[in-house]
Amino acid sequence: MQEVSMAAEEAARHEHVTIIVNAERKTVPSLEVSYTEVVKLAYPTPPSPDTTFTVTYRNAVDPREGSLVEGQSVKVREEGTIFNVRATGKS
Repeated sequence: MQEVSMAAEEAARHEHVTIIVNAERKTVPSLEVSYTEVVKLAYPTPPSPDTTFTVTYRNAVDPREGSLVEGQSVKVREEGTIFNVRATGKS
């Protein structure tokens, strides 16, 4: 029961988390960030409907660095996780 209480306290402390997306500070509502969230932060209006995106990150919780594809998410660090999002053509 105490673990649940501690988890709730931790979540409340991280109501908004700051991450870096394409060299810009962005705020997200939780410590877990999805591919879709990061892409929307980087490209609020996609260049074209058939655009795909390459998402890489570093300084996350675990794994510390890597890439995301649609459907995946990663646990981020407050004021420390950096994402790079590039628009690529559909193959």
